[in-house]
Amino acid sequence: MKKMNRLAILLLFITAAIWGLSYSAQAQAMATMPPLIFVFLRYLLGTLMLVPAILFFRKRPDKNLISGGIICGLCLAGGEILQQFGLLYTSAGKAGFLTALYVIMIPVIGVFIHKKSAWTIWCASLLSVAGTYLLCADGSPETVVNFGDVLMVVCALCFAFQFIAIAKFAPGADALQLSAVQFAVVAVISGIAALTAGETCTFSDIGLTVGPLLFCGLIAIGFACTIQIAAQKYVHPATASIILSTASVFAVLWGSLLLKERYSLSNLIGCVIIFAAVVLVQIPDKKRKSPFL
Repeated sequence: MKKMNRLAILLLFITAAIWGLSYSAQAQAMATMPPLIFVFLRYLLGTLMLVPAILFFRKRPDKNLISGGIICGLCLAGGEILQQFGLLYTSAGKAGFLTALYVIMIPVIGVFIHKKSAWTIWCASLLSVAGTYLLCADGSPETVVNFGDVLMVVCALCFAFQFIAIAKFAPGADALQLSAVQFAVVAVISGIAALTAGETCTFSDIGLTVGPLLFCGLIAIGFACTIQIAAQKYVHPATASIILSTASVFAVLWGSLLLKERYSLSNLIGCVIIFAAVVLVQIPDKKRKSPFL
């Protein structure tokens, strides 16, 4: 069991590293492909990758699979589309950290659905506000927070609702089936949105974006989400969530190494504060089964 636990922890770190790298891949893709079409193709690939596994295991679908998958997919689609547009205006590193605010938002939303929050929740919320200000500040009083940063914060809110939806529907459904349905919903919504917005894409565009597209579709969604599901069977939920939250750290690391993004001292201090808030909010309360709600 200890060996499985160690292997699971390693797999979760690999998942976090993959998710962190996907921010850089998404940012690169915006140079050669419209955002909505990229989201559509990414999630279409992710859905298709899960189909063989679903057919292999052949588990009977849960009665709430479709409704649950649609609700989760709607929230996920909102987050992914806003995130992809946000990357047109902000850096991959900032995107990673601002998206990580969903971990803070989840327990705060819990207050409005009659879930009491521990003192750590409120401390983490204040830390996240301070950290977000430092991370988004670029030294100019006129543009302390840019449009992309705002989109990323709203994106994080969508992901927070998606997490809450998954917590409601996942216990009674097969994880792979639920993932496939919600991924398919994202693909349909982003595809319709791309047609409505008049976005176009040629085979040449796809060829230029094939690297980021395959990585984000097959690796970041299909592979990483699958090993996450497998690994969390052997790791405490609080431990798993803390490990996965390091995706934001990897986002800054990969953005610096691959995209040559540079951050000021105040930006980096903001990163540290937000990460501290992410960790703090996940400290379990003895009166709660979950560190989130």
